[in-house]
Amino acid sequence: MDRILGGTMDVRLTSRHCSISESLRRRASERLEALQRFEPTLSAADVRFASDHGSALAEVRLLCRGSSLQASAAADSFHAAFESAAERAERQLRRHRERVTDHKAAAATVQPPTVIP
Repeated sequence: MDRILGGTMDVRLTSRHCSISESLRRRASERLEALQRFEPTLSAADVRFASDHGSALAEVRLLCRGSSLQASAAADSFHAAFESAAERAERQLRRHRERVTDHKAAAATVQPPTVIP
């Protein structure tokens, strides 16, 4: 297990029954640290690579303040599996941020009821 500390986000890479190249480790940490632009409260990311009967599996887990998001994918190579899982995690993170932002905006625009004499 590798821990890459950069900025305020903790990225952990784990591989089971396989070995991961240094280029994939760098790509994974850079890609996940870039997700902080969508969610500033993103505190940690956990990536698990596994080999299951010849198939490459990648699982991405993101930890935000108050929630946890998870995405996984399988492909022929670890690079493709990670990119697919990272895209899914990014989509979830964008939707999560939109919901939080929309909820706060809706609460701020609520007008108090008017009293008619």
